Amino acid sequence: MLNHSQLFTFIDKDRKFALYFLEGQKLIHDLVLTHSLREAGISYFRSAVLSIQLMLGLLKQGEHFCFYIDSETPYFRLKIEMNAAGLMRGMLYPNELQSLPASIQGQVRLVKFFPYSERPYQSTLEVRDVDENEIINHVLAQSYQVNSRIGISSQSDQSFMLHQLPLTDKENPSNLAEAYNLCHTPLQKIMAKGLSDKISLREEIENIGFQYLANKSVQFKCGCSQEQMVDNVKKFADNGKTEIFPPGEDAVEVVCEYCKVTYLITQLNVQEHSSDPS
Repeated sequence: MLNHSQLFTFIDKDRKFALYFLEGQKLIHDLVLTHSLREAGISYFRSAVLSIQLMLGLLKQGEHFCFYIDSETPYFRLKIEMNAAGLMRGMLYPNELQSLPASIQGQVRLVKFFPYSERPYQSTLEVRDVDENEIINHVLAQSYQVNSRIGISSQSDQSFMLHQLPLTDKENPSNLAEAYNLCHTPLQKIMAKGLSDKISLREEIENIGFQYLANKSVQFKCGCSQEQMVDNVKKFADNGKTEIFPPGEDAVEVVCEYCKVTYLITQLNVQEHSSDPS
């Protein structure tokens, strides 16, 4: 049985870079079992989750983060949502993605929710012919305006992000590219081992010059509910553009796009929801 996935946080000896290391084997395993994807879809979904999930390291307590790709060429939709507690859910549509996209044209949308604010931070980036492996680095630089770079293993479901820490006025900026190149090969060798044990991984990364700070469990968990699905059906019904219930039927099955749980929604459910004063 696989151990729960973990996000580890390290810092280099000069305290100029933070290293976030994702051991994501259980996470990818659970997501692949949930979604019926073809080989190309599995490969892309895996790569997206392993890169985007590293942004968990930049979340503060109580924050939620949503990352959406609306690609027009090729056409697909990617959704990944996470919170600072390490819970995440994701989906890729359509399931029949025929081939890995060499580059993407479309939009990347970010939404970040804060615990004490009703207004989330929102950002939309237009992407044109951006390599799919570089999208997350593009987002980090353009929207988050941080100096970070991500690397993904081709041999295990693991990844890392090297993040340049804020500098004081008296310090000289460090070269992220140089620091990334120095740690890339040692980290790829560690990831090639496919270790999932926390102690073993911590020792391996400490041996290449990083100091351990913390680790956090990461797991796939959907927060959908009957009430939420009833609310979604009501919104479609209020729109009036689509017939929700088939002729002569008083119930419809709704499948959660994230966890694939099926909910039976009746017209009575929708009517009771509409009359609910809350």
